[in-house]
Amino acid sequence: MEYTITFDAPAEKIYADLTSREYWQTMMDAFGLAAPHAEITSFSSGEEGTETTFTYRVPRSNLPPMARAVMPVDMVVVREQHFYPYDHGMNRATGTYSAAVPHGPVRLHGESLLTETDTGSQLQLTGVCKAHVPFVGGALEDLILHHIKQLFDAEEAFTADWISKHH
Repeated sequence: MEYTITFDAPAEKIYADLTSREYWQTMMDAFGLAAPHAEITSFSSGEEGTETTFTYRVPRSNLPPMARAVMPVDMVVVREQHFYPYDHGMNRATGTYSAAVPHGPVRLHGESLLTETDTGSQLQLTGVCKAHVPFVGGALEDLILHHIKQLFDAEEAFTADWISKHH
C-alpha cells in the first residue's frame, strides 16, 4: 500500500503536530464521535523520537461479515506510531507504524516519510498488510487496506482542520 497525505504547512510544523500529545488527543476526541472506543494508551517523547500507541475497539456487530467470520468477539486494534527526531539538515522526518489485533491473524506495518513540498509538506506512507487466514486471507487484507485508507483520509481531513486553527 502506498498513500500520500498533503498539508498546507511546512514539514517542521507538521512534525511538531504529529509528535504532540495534544494533536493526537484532539483527534481521538473528534473520532470518538464516530468510534467511541478509541483512546491513546501510551505516549512518550524523547531523544529517540516520539512513540504513540492507540487502542480502538470495534464492536463485532460493526464488522463486515468476512471479518466476523474470523473474529468471534469485539475486535481490538492496537496501533503504534513512531516518529524519529526531525532531521533539520534534510528538512524531513521518518517513522514507522504498525497495527495488530492482539491474538488475531492480522498485522499491518509500514514506514512514513514527511517532506517539504512547494506548497507545504506531504506524508508518504507505505505499508504491508498480512492476514494469516486460510482461503480468505487475501480478501481480508484488501478489506483492511480499504478501511486503513479511509482512516488516513479522515486523519488528513482532521489535520487540515487542525492546521487552519493552529497555524
